[in-house]
Amino acid sequence: MTTDNNEKIKTGEEAQNVLESPVVVGAFNQILNAGYQAWISTEPSDTKTRESLYYQQRATLEFKQTLISTVDNGKIAKNEVREGKNE
Repeated sequence: MTTDNNEKIKTGEEAQNVLESPVVVGAFNQILNAGYQAWISTEPSDTKTRESLYYQQRATLEFKQTLISTVDNGKIAKNEVREGKNE
């Protein structure tokens, strides 16, 4: 197993633990729900606030997606090791 695969597997497992943490799941849900509630409470003409809330939601989702991608990369590396593809 290469050092690169070792690192990918390790960080993938760590990212999985983060994503499965009840505290993190709760934080994601709280941020997304609060942002949505704030967004629907704005006036349609309040584009500055609505845009700011949109970017906050996008940043939260991008952070979560980065963790998911890290998990997926770790799984790919683990499969490569199982198949003997130590690249």
